[in-house]
Amino acid sequence: MNKRHIAAISGLLLAVSGILFAWVAVSRSALSEQTPAAPAVATTGGEKDMRPRGGGAHPLCAPGSTVYLTQAQQEYKLGERGPDSPDVQAAQRNGAKAKVTLRVMDSRGNPVPDADVKVAFFHRGPYSVDGKTDENGFFTAKHMSESDVHFHASKEGYYRTYRNYWFYREGKPCAKDGRWIPWNPTLEVVMKEKRNPIMMKERSIALKMPESSGRFGFDFMEGDWVKPHGNGVVADVWIESVSNPKTTDREATWEHRLTFDFQNEDDGLAIYVEDSFSQMRTPYEAPDKGYAQRMSFVRTGKGGTVQLDNRLKDNEGVIFRVRTRKQDGQLQGGFYGVTVGKFQFPAGPYVRANFQYLINLNEGDRNIEAERAISKGF
Repeated sequence: MNKRHIAAISGLLLAVSGILFAWVAVSRSALSEQTPAAPAVATTGGEKDMRPRGGGAHPLCAPGSTVYLTQAQQEYKLGERGPDSPDVQAAQRNGAKAKVTLRVMDSRGNPVPDADVKVAFFHRGPYSVDGKTDENGFFTAKHMSESDVHFHASKEGYYRTYRNYWFYREGKPCAKDGRWIPWNPTLEVVMKEKRNPIMMKERSIALKMPESSGRFGFDFMEGDWVKPHGNGVVADVWIESVSNPKTTDREATWEHRLTFDFQNEDDGLAIYVEDSFSQMRTPYEAPDKGYAQRMSFVRTGKGGTVQLDNRLKDNEGVIFRVRTRKQDGQLQGGFYGVTVGKFQFPAGPYVRANFQYLINLNEGDRNIEAERAISKGF
């Protein structure tokens, strides 16, 4: 190949490079017009900023979350996994166009118009799209996203709601031609309305069991063990502790068991699942039936292996009913309460009771909607 050929080829390569550079510049310019960068950071009602990525996902999120999936999105739920397609890999690496429509409704399914909505996308930093829902409770937002979107809704007379939605789903065809799919899914956002909030007595309990094993009375009104172990007066429930702690013997079995035993046949505990998306995590009212008079929380194992653990999950709590009585066979009176936050029993060789609860002091009233909402992360 002579020098003339080399010069011609070099000129051709430079021309091609110039064309490609111009095309990339035009593409970036067009993209910046569609999704302008903005320094805004979405907040939950101005109380707490969403933290930038910093190499990790938002603490309230988990990769592959399937919250708020509509019927059209069910095929994208976690299930069989495979390698991510080149489109998905590019979307995660460079971001992809994303669009969502929120449908905000109350707990009865009625649309909530004029609600304040903040939708936070993440693409080389957070970007907030703010606005209000229309007369039918809808709000649409779009921007570039690397994997997910966070949103919250608020309005006077309602409890604030905060959730997230993941565009990315491992091993699923969730991106195509620079867009996350399904494109513009409708995400149903439940914003619980304020019905009849009341003042409730609050107790935070952090009590060591009087002994590692034994049976002890607990007074819900006083939030303490009954005498002689505390200042309680009425044993609303007897709590029985059985503790056989771990040893250095890897073949030895161990057990921690805490049993709640109510003396009145209509008193007891009922497990509920928290509405973790809402500022008000508890139900509005306690059930009128379905209470277990006796309930055990058990953790057993062998050596370093846990074989059974039926303690409450982090998103579970208990509703309790105490001091009921009967007249002519009919249930009378009673006080209702609900735990909020973690309900920890038992953990380790030192058995402790760690929980927080609210109790309605109006006898016979099943309302447990606290005027001062106890919540996490709001």
